Order: sequence, then C-alpha cells, then structure tokens
Amino acid sequence: MIAVLKRYALALFFLLLISVLMLLGTMGVKSFGDNMFKDTGVEMKPRGEHLTK
Repeated sequence: MIAVLKRYALALFFLLLISVLMLLGTMGVKSFGDNMFKDTGVEMKPRGEHLTK
C-alpha cells in the first residue's frame, strides 16, 4: 500500500489541486454573477425542461 502511495502521490496531489481550483473558480463565478445582478432586481435562474412534470 505504501509503495502504491509513493508511486502515485504526485498524480493524486495534482488531481486534488485541480479539483480544488475548479471548485474555487465555480464559486467565484457564481459570486461575481450574484454581485453583478444584485441591484438590478433580476434573478438568475437556469432555463430548461422540467423533467418532473
């Protein structure tokens, strides 16, 4: 188990780093959009089909 961890430690580190950066980027874009539209009275809602009719 330790040998496998040593072998793939760098790959796992980069995988976790990329996942955290993607999460932070998504949260940042949502926050930016909310701040941009907060004074206009417009509510951002996704448009699409309702699958549970």
